[in-house]
Amino acid sequence: MSIRPARVRAIVVAILVLAFIIPWTYAHIAYAWRWKRFQTGTRITCQDRYLVSGNPHQPSQLLGNLSSGLPVLVRVKGEVVIGTETASLGLSAVDGENFHRLGLVTEIHRGESTTIAGVGTFTLKEAHSGTVWFTPNPGGAAFCFDPDPTFTMNNFAQQGH
Repeated sequence: MSIRPARVRAIVVAILVLAFIIPWTYAHIAYAWRWKRFQTGTRITCQDRYLVSGNPHQPSQLLGNLSSGLPVLVRVKGEVVIGTETASLGLSAVDGENFHRLGLVTEIHRGESTTIAGVGTFTLKEAHSGTVWFTPNPGGAAFCFDPDPTFTMNNFAQQGH
């Protein structure tokens, strides 16, 4: 039985593709699962603060009102990449049909805080990836929120957790 060069090339390409795809996929899946996260230890609680959570598949949520009375919308998304929980947070004030960006934090890690003037301080409590196939997809995140004294919270916001 002779093996033709075209068949040898096809076998080599198939082996190389599998040698790359299998570990790459495993790494992304394993690091995105909750039980495989590197970040363990101190549990972050939102005691005496508000819990703000969401995911990229939800519309922006009404967080509250600025001192000027303008409503503030918040949108969050999270992701676990190589065992690190990261999230992003966007805040906009709505003036009629115009949106004014108040703040955009594109990468914050678990336990880190950011303060948006006139709104308050957000601390990343947890983040998780969405469905993982070949790469982690954006998922949800939860922030502990300590509002600025001039900021009026939405009635539906939950305190505690």
